[in-house]
Amino acid sequence: MAQTVANQIFIIFLLIGLGFFIRKIKLINDGFTQGATNLIIYVTLPAMVLASMDRDFTRELALNGLIIFLLGGLMYAILSIIAFIFVKVRKINDDSKGVYLYMIIFGNVGYLGYPIMSIAFGEIGVFYAAFFNIWFNILTWTLGVKLMSKDRVSITKLLLNPGLLATLLGVVIFFLNIDLPSTVKTTLEMIGNTTVPLAMFVIGAFLADAKFSSTVKNKELYMASLMKLIAGPLLMVIILFSVELSSTIKAIPIVMSGMPSGVNTAIFARMFNRDYKLASQGVVLSTALSLITLPLLLMIIL
Repeated sequence: MAQTVANQIFIIFLLIGLGFFIRKIKLINDGFTQGATNLIIYVTLPAMVLASMDRDFTRELALNGLIIFLLGGLMYAILSIIAFIFVKVRKINDDSKGVYLYMIIFGNVGYLGYPIMSIAFGEIGVFYAAFFNIWFNILTWTLGVKLMSKDRVSITKLLLNPGLLATLLGVVIFFLNIDLPSTVKTTLEMIGNTTVPLAMFVIGAFLADAKFSSTVKNKELYMASLMKLIAGPLLMVIILFSVELSSTIKAIPIVMSGMPSGVNTAIFARMFNRDYKLASQGVVLSTALSLITLPLLLMIIL
């Protein structure tokens, strides 16, 4: 299990490395990264969400999905408290405050989370992860945008965004037991499947413009990564191990809380003109450290 998870994370690094290489040899330029960022946010991610929610309805699955959803809310509340305490104690300045907050709160629950749920729990793990990730799609387009945007954000714009709309539509599809036409489902899956490699290429391109020496010397990045990878899962373990729930239902939010910083950290930083180089460094550092922490976490709780 640990080896399989490590392999999955290693694949992500290979994709990031390829993005880094093709940016260094100028096969892609800054215009590509901006266009690819918009493509991910507005097209491929919403398609992936819709495809994941197209499943047959049963009362048991719905009840367990609701429990997972509520536990997801608990996780994000815990990570938000940790994040705001971190920036206050470390006295992070306004320029990078939003990046650090986003880095700790929002993990890689999609690109890395879905594959690991599949490895650990099979198809049912992916289904429950879709319920869990409803919070991510809601909060990343509301709280996440608020943290990253330097300007005042319109509530209307926050609500009328493709990620949130796709999530709400996916919930309707599941609870009304709507079967999407096979051609539509296949198309959504094909578009959604491009999200992971495209996002990794973008992160690699961002890193090509960043200075690795600043990553190594930036102790705040290390501390933020440890808060994300260790403090969050530890608190979730303490809370959930005293609750009467099935082992799978308890394990999913614990593992999800230990995911490294999501690639959306860098994508949103680029989108809203924040320090995307710092964000990219944070994503790569936390993902590198997760090569150690995630396998250990899985061995402890499974």
